[in-house]
Amino acid sequence: MTVVRKVAVASVLTLVLTAVSCGHGNTSAEGETTDTLQMEDSLDEDTTEFLAELDDGLSLGEREIEVFGDFIFAFTHNGRFQAERIRFPLHVVELDGSEDAIRSGKRFRSEFQLPGNDYYTLILGNRYQMDVFQNDSMLTHVALQILSTEDMTSLNYNFRRTDGRWYLESRTHTHINPQIVDFMHFYHQFVTDTVFQQDRLAQQVALTMDDPEDGEEGIEGTIDRDQWPVFRPEMPSGQFVNIDFGQVIAHPHRILLLKCGISNSMMDIFTFQQNEGQWKLTSYEN
Repeated sequence: MTVVRKVAVASVLTLVLTAVSCGHGNTSAEGETTDTLQMEDSLDEDTTEFLAELDDGLSLGEREIEVFGDFIFAFTHNGRFQAERIRFPLHVVELDGSEDAIRSGKRFRSEFQLPGNDYYTLILGNRYQMDVFQNDSMLTHVALQILSTEDMTSLNYNFRRTDGRWYLESRTHTHINPQIVDFMHFYHQFVTDTVFQQDRLAQQVALTMDDPEDGEEGIEGTIDRDQWPVFRPEMPSGQFVNIDFGQVIAHPHRILLLKCGISNSMMDIFTFQQNEGQWKLTSYEN
């Protein structure tokens, strides 16, 4: 391994699902208040404790513009808040094109299940898009997606920010975005077939990692293909949560896959490039 030291540059990403914050929105349909009370009565002990912590002044309502990370944490952890932030009846479009409507928070809560991963991903075309995601005030639409690399589908929970507040407006089940479907077919094989993975590494993989002996410096260098298994982290596979905030993959021959920790600030950045029709992993940053 060829190594040089450098001051680590941390791209601090607004962590979705990590900020502890909650507030109260206005109900938007008749009958929703009753359903909200029913949900509140059935809250489990952990959620009850979570609501009790709101006495510390944590409130989304105090902010002129809600941060999506704060909002989605409350949305996924607080049944009462969740019901207040769904535009009922919630329009649902299934993979076969059939349509439905979810009219109660109780039904929604029974169907809303996220994969058990402790991370989410961002699929980007360049590093500038990381800055766009960080500057949350620029965002008006966000889709919380459950991507499946096995059948190439995406279950999308589509949120819109209205007057500074986020609301869930629809749920759509679609095939994965055509912009990235070629990459995702490659990626599925890359993470499930170790022989294929070894073949699809660049001859020299650029590596940037934190130095465990010095928190202020990092290690930067390159590794050969045969050294990759020593450094390879767990990579997203199967079903996992992805955030789509409208980013466009303008040059589909280079993709950054960010794996962001939910309960910590850990972030892995994998850079893939396509040359002569073949995708290869060219760099890894931790």
